[in-house]
Amino acid sequence: MEANNERIDSLKKLPLISRDYVKLIDRYLIPYQLNSSLYYYIVKLYEFGDLPQDRLVQLTGINASNVTRAIQKLSDLNYLTKKENPEDRRGFLLSLTDEGKKMYPIIKECLKKVHNEFLAPLSKEEQQLFIEFIDRLAK
Repeated sequence: MEANNERIDSLKKLPLISRDYVKLIDRYLIPYQLNSSLYYYIVKLYEFGDLPQDRLVQLTGINASNVTRAIQKLSDLNYLTKKENPEDRRGFLLSLTDEGKKMYPIIKECLKKVHNEFLAPLSKEEQQLFIEFIDRLAK
């Protein structure tokens, strides 16, 4: 019974671990006026190309009003543009600007550094197992 309680107590640490990871992302992205809740849109638009805003909502699984706020912030930073969607006049078609496209490799490099720093306390084998376990639990 005691071992089970220890496991439950350990699982309570997951939100703390997640927050530490998010803070690390924020620290690396702050020079670009980005954070953990903004960079993802640049990545998706770079990887998928121009997208209707509602498709971006589907891809991210994030509430539509939060996506709208993020899109506005990224537009203000000149990382993306939104124009009327010719296929649906009620929505917008989102595109990365040249500045936004330049951010993709920077973001990828920042995420690589975050990943390395975050997992540094673990051995290479433990890192691999951790990633496998996270992937399994996320399904």
